[in-house]
Amino acid sequence: MNKNELIQKLEDIEWEDFEVKEAKSEVPKNSWESVSAFSNTNGGWLIFGVKKEGKKYFIQGVKTPDKVEQDFTTVLRNKSKFNKVIDVKCKKYNFEEKIVLGFYIQKKHFC
Repeated sequence: MNKNELIQKLEDIEWEDFEVKEAKSEVPKNSWESVSAFSNTNGGWLIFGVKKEGKKYFIQGVKTPDKVEQDFTTVLRNKSKFNKVIDVKCKKYNFEEKIVLGFYIQKKHFC
């Protein structure tokens, strides 16, 4: 997803494959439920650094993006929370000096 597609998603009303979390300086605890939902369905984007108030979205950014990204992907890849490694693609977006992190959680493939 490029930056324009991200902005367009924030302007849409409803999605099944896209969720935002504030994540100012750490991975939100409720992120794992979203990861599980996305990986057990058709996949989806989990976006850190965006705050939702009512029906509006505000880009706040992530204060420690490298740490948050590392913490998040480490858990997904080491089987500490999930019984399988969760495939994830990471992307950073820069909005006027505010970093937003995007993670595409892929659907689990069972062998």
